[in-house]
Amino acid sequence: MDQTQFVTLARLGAVAALGLAAVGSALGCGTAGMAAIGAWKKAYLKGKNALFTLLIFVGAPIAQTIYGMLLMMFIKGRAEATPENWAAYLGVGIFGGIGMMASAWYVGKSAADACNALGETGKGLVNYLMVLGVGETVALFVMVFSMMLVS
Repeated sequence: MDQTQFVTLARLGAVAALGLAAVGSALGCGTAGMAAIGAWKKAYLKGKNALFTLLIFVGAPIAQTIYGMLLMMFIKGRAEATPENWAAYLGVGIFGGIGMMASAWYVGKSAADACNALGETGKGLVNYLMVLGVGETVALFVMVFSMMLVS
C-alpha cells in the first residue's frame, strides 16, 4: 500500500468516529423526544401547561456528536502526520465511535424516563440532570482516552 491508501484508511476511522457518535445522538434524541411529546400530551389532556424544560432532556444526547467531531478532527490531523499508523486510527475511530454512540443512546433512554418523571411530578429536574451528566461523562472519557491512545 502507498501513503494515499494509508491516509484514506485513517480518514475512514475519523469519519467512523463522527458517524457512529451521530447515530447514537439521533437514537438518543429521538427516544427522549418521543417521551417529551408523550409528557406534553398528558399535560394538555389534563389542562396543564406543558413543561418547556423537557427540551433539555431531548437535547442531552447531542453532545456526543460534538465529541465525535472532535475525535474525527484529531484523527484526521494525526493521520496526515503519521499515516503509517492507519490501523490504530481506524480502530480508535470505530471503537471510540461505538462508545460514544452507546453513551448517547443510553443518555437518551435515561432522558426519556426523566421526561416521564418530570412530566408527571414536576419535581426532580436537578436529580435527573445529574444522572444524564454521569452518562455524558462516559462519552467524554471515550473521546479523551481514544485521543490519548493514538497520540
